[in-house]
Amino acid sequence: MNAEGPVELPGATPPLPLSIWVVAWASVVGQAELLLRRGPQVGDVGSLFLSVVLGALVLGYVSAGVVRARTVRFVLAWVVLVLAVLGELVELVSVDDLGQAAHAVVALSTTAVALAALASFRRSDWYAWQRTRPSTYDGAPIGQLVAIGVLVGMLGGIIGADDAGRRGRDGLDVRVNVAER
Repeated sequence: MNAEGPVELPGATPPLPLSIWVVAWASVVGQAELLLRRGPQVGDVGSLFLSVVLGALVLGYVSAGVVRARTVRFVLAWVVLVLAVLGELVELVSVDDLGQAAHAVVALSTTAVALAALASFRRSDWYAWQRTRPSTYDGAPIGQLVAIGVLVGMLGGIIGADDAGRRGRDGLDVRVNVAER
């Protein structure tokens, strides 16, 4: 028997694709860049703790669902990444200086890499196999990927508000004047 490359055995589980690791690490880099740009939250420790715990729980749960190809969590990841790309494009065209432009390019790049890797993951053998709903104990362990998701959530909980938020404003002014006639 002459076989080039790995031999697929009936019932064998596919390996975790590299693309899901790219999604995970691009997300870490994106959150780290945002933390460097905005700094940590300032204020009450209870609020910071709650934010970190909630971020870790939500991102851990969503990460596990994405790796296991669960539709709702996978679509949620897509929506978040697409909205992030759109927001970062708007930020890129509205920068005031070179430093802001560099941050905007890094943010857009990491999100675009994560989005492209998520698209690649969607086409992987692992994803197709996970759609058959195998036991959670079958296949490669996903604990490290979920841990990276938890880390991303924790970093998100630590990140402070942008400059407009620190001044008590969200950067958007809406004024409605209603005049009686």
